[in-house]
Amino acid sequence: MQYVYTEPLSMTSLFVLFIAFLVLFVYITYLFLKRKKISNLKKASTALIVGFPNSGKTFIVRELSKSERGTFDKMLNISYVDLMHEGIAKLKILDHLGVFSVDGKIDHGNINILKTINPKYIINIIDVSPFSEPIKNQINLINRINRKFEGKKTFLIANKIGKDSKSKLKKIEEVFGKKFYKIRTNKPEDVEILRKDLLMLLK
Repeated sequence: MQYVYTEPLSMTSLFVLFIAFLVLFVYITYLFLKRKKISNLKKASTALIVGFPNSGKTFIVRELSKSERGTFDKMLNISYVDLMHEGIAKLKILDHLGVFSVDGKIDHGNINILKTINPKYIINIIDVSPFSEPIKNQINLINRINRKFEGKKTFLIANKIGKDSKSKLKKIEEVFGKKFYKIRTNKPEDVEILRKDLLMLLK
């Protein structure tokens, strides 16, 4: 009878196998936690806020939620805050920090995460101040993202309205019609109209 001699694994091989197992375990745990976070957001009523950086999203979210502080989920790259009414959280307002890149290109991976969360509403913000992103680019972004969330209830906000906003407001009317929210620069009371409309829908 012939015997085949097999050398035992060296310490180096055992260490490599241990590291590979550890990496796999961490990755599986990461995926599990990520899916759990997405599932928890999916169960809640949510609204996705869309707009270029510096379009005034933070101001709008703060006035809708009546809160200075929100939650940032580093794993999902999403910040969210609750819209409260009479001490009850009625709606989570989501702002995904990676929906699109600086050049306006949509990150489809992040869009897929948001589609899995399945927001109930889309709140679009267009900055109409003198130093905003070109109005054409902003409208293009909103149209592209809204197509990704076809069938959702949408709200459109012209933000930072001032004396020099007439031409941009006219362009918005040409594309979307006259029914949109007009928020003047640093006028929190203007946001209250949208807040009341959201609460009416959430009854």
